[in-house]
Amino acid sequence: MKLPAAFFLLGLTLLHADPAAELKTALATFTGRDFVKADVAYDYWHRSGDEKKPVEETAKISLRADAGPEGLRIAWPRELIEAAAAEQRARAADPEKKTTTRQAMDELGAIALSDYLNAAPSLLRTLEQAQLVEVKAEPWQGRPARKMLFKLAPAMSEQDRSYIKRLDATASVWIGEDGRPLGAERHVYLKGRALLVIGFESDEREEFRFTPVGDRLVVVSHVKESSGSGGGQSGKQKTTAVLTLAGGGTAL
Repeated sequence: MKLPAAFFLLGLTLLHADPAAELKTALATFTGRDFVKADVAYDYWHRSGDEKKPVEETAKISLRADAGPEGLRIAWPRELIEAAAAEQRARAADPEKKTTTRQAMDELGAIALSDYLNAAPSLLRTLEQAQLVEVKAEPWQGRPARKMLFKLAPAMSEQDRSYIKRLDATASVWIGEDGRPLGAERHVYLKGRALLVIGFESDEREEFRFTPVGDRLVVVSHVKESSGSGGGQSGKQKTTAVLTLAGGGTAL
């Protein structure tokens, strides 16, 4: 049976399709100029020390942020600023006092908020040195999607690289039917040794949910969990950010 020429043309198109390039093209359409406003709720948890006598720190903070052609604006509630100042005064009198509110505010800084409200550039940077490993159909929270798995090559100095004995870094991005990202995950594990005798280990995982707002790709949920050990010390940390967009919910 003789197949039509269109069949072969379709086969050639599929053969040469580059899903990674298509994703980068889609991300490039998010120019990040339109105005967006969001209320941000942020939970911070950190534990350090040994298992017998761990030290835990927790904080819940919130703020409002907006971004547009003029840049980024952050509105910290007055009571939050006063709480951070009170913590600082207490620590000046007693170095054992915790400053968890201040620590959470530092973690949720201008750079993090800017990336939340305009996620495409950060995601593009992650993919620049990434190698596409697999593409398969996999729903994202009940929605039809394609899952793209990447192997990452995190940037680091030659000195830092010399300390690393093992590095596993991957990222997964779920793409909707319109070609735009719905969510992503990132995992980086490393193990090494510094100064010949100090062994260290680090494990970090992140989960993102996205939604488009005008010409922006906005992070509406970000969960980050990390753990590490080295030099006889260990610690774990978890942060959760949820953005509620002005005039709408946290996700579409």
